[in-house]
Amino acid sequence: MFTHKTRIAAAALMGAALFPPAAWAANTEELQKRIESLQRSIGELQKQVETLQQESNEKATANDVEGVRADLENYKYDREREYERKNAKSTRDTTVFGTVQVRYSAQSEGAASGNPAPNGERYHTFDVPTAILGVRGNLYKDYVEGRNLEYQLSFAYAKRGTSAHASNSADFNLLDAYLRYNLLPTTDGLEGNRLNVTLGQQLLPFGVEAQSTEDLRPTINLATAVGQLGLATRQTGLVFRGDFKPFVDYAANYRAPLFEYAAGVVNGSYGNKLDNNNGKATIVRAAFTLPVDYASVFRELKFGASAYNGSRPISNAAGKIDSKARQDVYGFDIYYNHAPFGVTYEYYRARTGYAKSATGADTGNARGVGHTLTLFYTFGDQFFNSVKSAAKFDDSWPQSIQSYYRFDYYNPNKGDDLYNVRGRGFDALRVHTLGFNWFFAETTKLQFGVNRYVYDHETPARKDYTEVQTQFQYTF
Repeated sequence: MFTHKTRIAAAALMGAALFPPAAWAANTEELQKRIESLQRSIGELQKQVETLQQESNEKATANDVEGVRADLENYKYDREREYERKNAKSTRDTTVFGTVQVRYSAQSEGAASGNPAPNGERYHTFDVPTAILGVRGNLYKDYVEGRNLEYQLSFAYAKRGTSAHASNSADFNLLDAYLRYNLLPTTDGLEGNRLNVTLGQQLLPFGVEAQSTEDLRPTINLATAVGQLGLATRQTGLVFRGDFKPFVDYAANYRAPLFEYAAGVVNGSYGNKLDNNNGKATIVRAAFTLPVDYASVFRELKFGASAYNGSRPISNAAGKIDSKARQDVYGFDIYYNHAPFGVTYEYYRARTGYAKSATGADTGNARGVGHTLTLFYTFGDQFFNSVKSAAKFDDSWPQSIQSYYRFDYYNPNKGDDLYNVRGRGFDALRVHTLGFNWFFAETTKLQFGVNRYVYDHETPARKDYTEVQTQFQYTF
């Protein structure tokens, strides 16, 4: 019979026969792989559990949501309050602009001080010749074709006079007040033709200098003819302006119309006044720009002609003697601006009615003739379109110094046969000016000029003299 030990030995021998040592090793490795795979799965499950726990811990509570809402309402209230208290508001698109000039001048001959009595001679003075404040914008914006209805309203500081009672006072007078409608589309880029109509008080489209705004005029003083003939004074009326066939160079941001034109009718009584008679003044202008490539030396060579025809009432010691005396001005101009060189020339011929005597009813026409030649040379690159169109940061702006010489001549009555023409202070005058404009910011410049005034006929009260001027101008 088999004993217990015999049975165990027999079972061991049978297992060894059925499962050899090699099979034992294979089963152990497989088991080890399964154990490792199970451990990895458990590790991933633990990570997912930890992530869910973190998300559940970060979930906003009702109090958190209410706190965020309260902070948002406080921010909205602060912004609305700041806008209401600190921002100017308008019902339409509005841009505020202005120009201020501060000047110092000294001259070799004394001038009337212009102060309340007792009057005395003045050889130098500080002055604020110009201070303009205005707004402009759109009343109707055409998003499809750009036929916008625009407006401009501006006021300018002006001295009231030189009398003892008025010289210490000044007014803020209406300067520009007009509506402008674009009759042709403006959304077709630089290559499209332009035509607009302007109704209201505005600059006249005459010559080069007369239709330049105060901040863009090249010299401190106006040309003599422009000042004496009132061409730079705003007038009220209706004026069409346009151009066609422009030459365009997008790389240089350059647009030069082949032909520019303007035509209109105005009161003829200058700004801030009703018409002084039943007649109206007409004005026309045409300008032709040489059709050359941007790289041509003749780029921006322009020839223009202007005509202003109107009438005005005249009087003498006997009273009004002519309600429709002639007031006609004709002009021819040449404009050439090819940086760094620049040349402008303007010729004026005027016919202005005056009384022939102090008490008689006879009238005549003063025949005015004028020439203004200005030569420029600019050091620096601020006026190159490629530079102006490049990105700039804050006040990092290229500087330029524009040196110039101007010869200005005007004789208000070449025939010199009319009563009181010279008595009004009119006389043939030559002005030589040498100076420069220093552009050291986008809207700011410092101007300096030396003027030599030479009269054809000197008198004790009106002698030749030299004037030195320095002017600081800023716009915004």
